Amino acid sequence: MDELQKFVVDDENDTLLFNRLQQHVLEQYPNPERVGCFDHETLVAFVETPGKLDLEDPKYLHVFQCAECTRELMELRRLREERLSQARRSRSSRTWQFATLAAAVVLVAAIGFVGWRYRSGRSTETASNLGAVPINLDLSAAGISRDAGEQGTETLATLPARRVDLHLVLPFYSPGGRYRVTITRDRTLRHPEAEAWAPAVVSGSHAELTVPLDLLHLSTGTYFLGTLREDDGGPYFYQVTIQR
Repeated sequence: MDELQKFVVDDENDTLLFNRLQQHVLEQYPNPERVGCFDHETLVAFVETPGKLDLEDPKYLHVFQCAECTRELMELRRLREERLSQARRSRSSRTWQFATLAAAVVLVAAIGFVGWRYRSGRSTETASNLGAVPINLDLSAAGISRDAGEQGTETLATLPARRVDLHLVLPFYSPGGRYRVTITRDRTLRHPEAEAWAPAVVSGSHAELTVPLDLLHLSTGTYFLGTLREDDGGPYFYQVTIQR
């Protein structure tokens, strides 16, 4: 009954039954003279390429009645399993090595990309002379023009062709609020070359604000600085020069 219970819980390859059958042959069918035994190549074929043998031929039943052939088959199967196990470990090792190499390549690429971005950022920063330039411009006593038809010729200031933080002191008694500051080729806001919004803070008789403007792309020449308070009627223009 114990033997039967073992077979009931056998695996899908009937390993317990097969091992029990092997043990039975080893114990019951000794054949030290190797009478009727197959040659070594045929036994290897049993283990390695059984599909090449016509196992329906009754002559192959000999292995079930010969302890010596069974013993040799057991050894050949052991060697085959050992070889396959080594191959699996080798494949696993190669897979791990490939994964490690791939991770290293990704890491190197990431480091290279970060370095490139850093160098690119440094180059851009160098090209823009290492950051925005603070510029103070007092408009409190400047002559102003609000009409596109008025062509004043007085240049109020010269601005560098760089990124600037432009601090403006607006004309006397300018109201506080949100202002749009522009740089244009003419006294209109149709095609601004640069622009930004900023809140103006009133202090006494003055209102002041600071805006960042990118003037890097501008060529040397005459431009107009425009200021327009949100919800106001129209902008004021001041003639300036961009200098490289």
